[in-house]
Amino acid sequence: MSAFAAVILPLAVGLVPAVAVATAWYARRVRAGQYVRPEGPKAHSRKAGTPTMAGLIPLGLWGAAVGLVAATGGLLTTRALFVVCACAGGATLGLADDMLSQLRRRSQGITAGRMLGLQLLVALALYGLSRTLPDLLYAVPFLDRGLQAADIPAWGGLLLVGFGYPAALNAVNMTDGLDGLAVGCTALVLAGALPLVSAAPDVAALAILGVACCVGFLWVNSYPAGAFLGNVGSMGLGGLLFGIYYAGGAVLLLPLLGGLLAVEVLSVILQVGSYKLTGKRLLRMSPLHHHLERGPVDWPHWLPGVEWEEPKVVVRLWIVCALFVALGLVAWYAPRLPSG
Repeated sequence: MSAFAAVILPLAVGLVPAVAVATAWYARRVRAGQYVRPEGPKAHSRKAGTPTMAGLIPLGLWGAAVGLVAATGGLLTTRALFVVCACAGGATLGLADDMLSQLRRRSQGITAGRMLGLQLLVALALYGLSRTLPDLLYAVPFLDRGLQAADIPAWGGLLLVGFGYPAALNAVNMTDGLDGLAVGCTALVLAGALPLVSAAPDVAALAILGVACCVGFLWVNSYPAGAFLGNVGSMGLGGLLFGIYYAGGAVLLLPLLGGLLAVEVLSVILQVGSYKLTGKRLLRMSPLHHHLERGPVDWPHWLPGVEWEEPKVVVRLWIVCALFVALGLVAWYAPRLPSG
């Protein structure tokens, strides 16, 4: 075991109970309660008042762990800085949204259009920072050769960050609608990144610490949740996902390993498109996880639901997420296997 791994692995193990205990303490002390969307599932009304913005705990302890390792001389790289900035940018936007929601005493804080504009501004700053990274070799799904970052024109790199970063933030945020769903899926996708970014041990270390923080938070966030991520947590985790995959050269594989997150976003897009084009919703409710839940709705829709209880929806979507992670790993490993 390398000296670097000898520090990271025990730290990651220690983070699991630390995050669980700190989150439980936060849930007992905080006064910021969740506001539930009136148009959401009726059964979710019982979640109103559950402590929110608890995503500050896993993200804060992740940041503290990164700072501790950096102080010992590790993780002092531009790749690690990019990951930290991507995570901090998402968390800052989410925190602003959460605080505004608390002040207004309703579920919506910053409007969708303004939030997208702010996300693009952060993405622009990240693109500037990405120009200082070592020359990346992007893994390409189902190909045994990568794509050099130097071969991508400036507009292509800007598009990659400008589209990918907001997409990652919003994908995790939209998936965060059932107890434990988003944080469990994030842990799976972060764990799936480890073999892909193994050539960048600094990025792999950040991913390991991220998985540990997600697992610790899941102790409190599992059904019935004692605390919620809040937008600060979901957007911060989305930024962490993007940062890990981008700095590790695996960003082109993120739509595959994070396929469930992409499906959740796609379900919202299709729902809006169906309603605008036909006047009838495609799903009982979007995102997809709400369509699968048990409970009545007051409007017509095209696709029938399955009426699963919330814990069953969460576990089965974790399984689907794991299958997407496996597909992404196959897309990376298969072309590299020796032929014959």
